[in-house]
Formats: sequence, structure tokens, C-alpha cells
Amino acid sequence: RGVFLPPLAPNFDAALRDAGSRDARFRMAAAERLATPEPGREDEALKALRRLADDPLGPIREAALTGVGFLGDPSDLALLEARFDDGHVAVRQAAVRAAARIEADPSWLLPLLDDPREEMRFQAVDALAVHLPELAEAHLLPLLDDPDARVGSAAARALGALEAHGAADALAAKLDGPLAFDAAVALAELGDARGEPSLVRALADRQLALDATEALGLVATDAGRDALARTAERFFAPLLLRAAAGAALARRGDARGVAALDRVLRAWRADGRDYAVHAAGELGLADLVPALARLVRRLRGADPGVLAAALEALAEESEPAREALERLRRRFRFEPAES
Repeated sequence: RGVFLPPLAPNFDAALRDAGSRDARFRMAAAERLATPEPGREDEALKALRRLADDPLGPIREAALTGVGFLGDPSDLALLEARFDDGHVAVRQAAVRAAARIEADPSWLLPLLDDPREEMRFQAVDALAVHLPELAEAHLLPLLDDPDARVGSAAARALGALEAHGAADALAAKLDGPLAFDAAVALAELGDARGEPSLVRALADRQLALDATEALGLVATDAGRDALARTAERFFAPLLLRAAAGAALARRGDARGVAALDRVLRAWRADGRDYAVHAAGELGLADLVPALARLVRRLRGADPGVLAAALEALAEESEPAREALERLRRRFRFEPAES
């Protein structure tokens, strides 16, 4: 009778009811659904989520606290702070994320950077970068030496994302240790190529290759561009990675990138196609208009919205792009983009 199957996502009224269910599966589904209430019913959702924040099961508390973070107000801070000492790591992390979203003055995050629990320091790094970016550089730099490499990596990535140019030398000093890859990515975001050798090595790592490729697109010298070209030509490499390598090359002004993207656009498999379509529009690659026009006739897995956006970006300078865009609009009844 399917008693072991998880319940279907409930409607809002069912979620309110199921928040009090004796069945944990239904309470979990309710906690997830209540985070996105129907307009005008936010107070009802919050009341149920606050109850679920005390649920006996950690995953349900985690989902409930996430919902409170989206819907709550400063009156919920006491509830959230009480969960900073929850017995489940994921619940503690959800509580920090939610409190950072709600609290108008997130300076309370600063003491968490010295918390003995590494997961709390990790969440504090992420929240600080989002909610107190003006203080982030000074407080994140010491965390590059955190005893937990995940915290140091998070600090490095945050410094890069925040364009903290004053951190460049400190990041470069980490290129020979466990933070090498994250420091290299952060340096690339700062326009600093000192981490290029680490990024080139990471192209051979399945888990790191995509991030490495996109970072090289910001700083690659001749060595980095040659490595990207080899990646773009690897027959058995994922098409998404080959598309990213092509885009990175094109971003660096290397003609091999256009050829690589064209191959992805024409490939039988669809994975990576939307990435290549987006890159063509973002980078203004008019040479790819013929391949985009062919997709208008036969999408072959391409998203029509992504294709329309790319053609719109190219249409001002390309008559064939304008014609292809009009055909696409007629086919899918798209409205012209607002200027």
C-alpha cells in the first residue's frame, strides 16, 4: 500500500494540518511546504513553523528553522539563538543562517568567528560575507589560518567574492598548502594570476574542474589558455566542462573558445548546450549566430528562454540574430524584452 513512500508535497492547508501529525514524514513535508506560504497567510505558516522548530527530529527542526529565516522577524531571534546549541550540527547551522537573515544588526556574528565548533565558524564566515561585507576583509583574513581547512577555504572564497584586493598577498601565501585551490580561485576573482598553476592542475580533478575552468577565464595566461584548449578538445570530457572551457577561452580573447563552443552547440548530447548558448550571448560571439539559428529550428534540448536571451544580446549587431529571434518569438510567443 505504499506506506514506506514519502508523502506527496501537501497543499498549504494540508501542510498546516500535517504540522501536528504523529507521522514524521508528514511533519517534514509540512515544514518544507510552509516555508513558501500562500500570500496573506504568512502568520499562519510562521505559527506552525515555530512549533516545528521544537520537533523531536533534527531534520524537521532544520527545515522549520530555514522557513522561519525566510518568514520571521526579530521576535524570532530568541527561538533561533536557542538552537545555536542544538544537538544536531545541521540544525545549529540552519539557526545561524536564519538569524543572520532576520537580524538587522548582524554584528553578533563576529564572536561566532571564534566559536570552538568549526561548523559555527563556517556558517559565520558565510553570513558575515553576505550581511557585513564592510567588515569581512579584516575579520576573515585571520581565518585563512583556521585549524579546520573548510573554514579557511570558506574565508578564502569569501574574500575573493567580496573583491578584497587587500587580501591578495595573504591568499597567495596559501598557494602551497591545503587551501591552494580555494586561494587560487579567490585570487582569480581579484584579477591576480598567481594561482594559475593550481587552477591548471585542478582541470584534471572532476570535482574541481568546472570552478577551475571558470576561474581561468578571468586570469589565464598562455599556459592557462593552452590547458583550457586541451580541456575543450577532450572527447570524453563532460560537455558542460567543454562548454565552460570554450567560454573561458573566449573570455580571454582566444579564438579557440569560439570553435569549442560551436562544437558543443552542434553536439548530439544536450548537456552543456545551455551553458554554450548563454556564453554566446553574454560574450557577444556573433560567429556563433548560425549555430544558434539552427537551434531555433530544432532545439535539441536547448532551453528556448536561454536561447532567446542570447539572441537578444546579439540582435543589435547581427541581422541573422534578429531574424532568428523573430522566428523563435513566433514559435514560442515570446514577448520582446523590455529595454
